[in-house]
Amino acid sequence: MTAKSKNAKSQTTARKAYEKPTLTKTAVLAAIAATAISGPEKCWVARAAFGESDIRWMIFRAWLIDDAPAWFRSLYIRYGELIGDWLVDRASARRVVRALMMPTISRKLRGWQTP
Repeated sequence: MTAKSKNAKSQTTARKAYEKPTLTKTAVLAAIAATAISGPEKCWVARAAFGESDIRWMIFRAWLIDDAPAWFRSLYIRYGELIGDWLVDRASARRVVRALMMPTISRKLRGWQTP
């Protein structure tokens, strides 16, 4: 009886046509886009941890430029490229780095979302 009702339900539900995902320009996206991607702080560690196509490395970079303590920013600029190169072939280490970066990324996003 349960199988019959599931089949009846699936036959009456129309499928939505596929729509290619797009980014909606919001305050968050505008804030990320406003942060320059070039310069001495290329965010090697975050790019290695998240991947080049993941926007979270750009959010971390925005935090690094705007909000990070000066001592952390200085260490990141000095050793970041070396650590980023080391991370590339180490999946477990990338997972740890992502986990450590996520609270910072979440705080940065919340800061952009509040008026």
